[in-house]
Amino acid sequence: MKPNAVVRSKIRHHRLRGVIALALIVLSGIVSWWYLFLRTEVESEDAYVSGNIIPIQAQVPGIVSKIGVDNSMAVQTGQWLLSEEQNLTGTKMEKAAANLAEAVRNTKSLFAQADGEAAEIATLEAGRRKLADDLDRYEAAEPSGAVSAQQVSDTKAEIAIADGKIAKARALLRKAQALVSRTTVAENPHVLKARAEYVEAYIGFHRSSLFSPVTGYVAARRVQAGEVVQAGQRLMSVVPLDALWITANLKETMLSRVRTGEPVRILAHAYGSEFTFHGRVIGMEPSGGSTFSLFPPNNATGNYIHIVERVPVRISLSQAELKSHPLRPGMSVTVQIETGNFRSLPMLATEVAANSASYSTPLYRDEMLEAQRSARKIIESN
Repeated sequence: MKPNAVVRSKIRHHRLRGVIALALIVLSGIVSWWYLFLRTEVESEDAYVSGNIIPIQAQVPGIVSKIGVDNSMAVQTGQWLLSEEQNLTGTKMEKAAANLAEAVRNTKSLFAQADGEAAEIATLEAGRRKLADDLDRYEAAEPSGAVSAQQVSDTKAEIAIADGKIAKARALLRKAQALVSRTTVAENPHVLKARAEYVEAYIGFHRSSLFSPVTGYVAARRVQAGEVVQAGQRLMSVVPLDALWITANLKETMLSRVRTGEPVRILAHAYGSEFTFHGRVIGMEPSGGSTFSLFPPNNATGNYIHIVERVPVRISLSQAELKSHPLRPGMSVTVQIETGNFRSLPMLATEVAANSASYSTPLYRDEMLEAQRSARKIIESN
């Protein structure tokens, strides 16, 4: 090759490299501009699956006698979980039942005592009227000598004694009526107090057996047979898997175009790119995570260092997709929020609702009715 041709080839090569470098710089600039200013998606890997974790706690102190479930087992609402021995709680209920029966009988005796005092007063008043009539006749006959003055004096003394007995009887009647007036046997304060104690003992007896408040899966069982437990002690948890959501912790610099109602694509690490979940933004926490920390920042001290905070954003999940591809609370996910229509959506709206089955339980709905029904039987039978 001629020297001139070699030089021209090198020049063309250098020019081509320069053009390629310039093209790469321009392309990088365009990509950066799009990513920083024109991109309509907000993406975060700081996201995880959340759900309601229902604690199962001991409701009365006792010794665990039998456990019927273990971790990962599916349970239905109302399914028996475990039982405590019922020796003490059963004895307390029997004692309360006996006290209720005694209160009913004592109250009935108070009603009978009031009736007896009223009858006693009627008898005493009848006797006094007879003495008063006798006194009138004696006083009329005394001037003629048919009745002695001593007899008149004795009759007046007997009337005075009768008045004292009547006054005492009326006081006893008022005392008896104070305990039973304007009440029935079932509504008497003594019976109501004993009834409340029986209802409390009845509920305590039945709460020594624990049942699942919701449908879900058993997790974190930490109780063993024979263990002594106290009221309020956490024994296990039940996790419903049909009402989950995503909590995405977004930097505050990413929130300017995030709105409630925006569509979201979700990739769960458990399924990788094989399946994409779909949801919507349904709400944002009213405060950053540091505000609820054990030692929240005190910027008024002057030791302020600006740190970009993260704000939890709540994202819904499709029930159908959860059924076909189950998730578990705590699983990591990646979210991509489409913010292209952020201008047409309100900034502070929320669609979070507490209306799923894991927000309520029918377990204790009839508990009081059953206890009161049992108490009523004791009252009626005594």
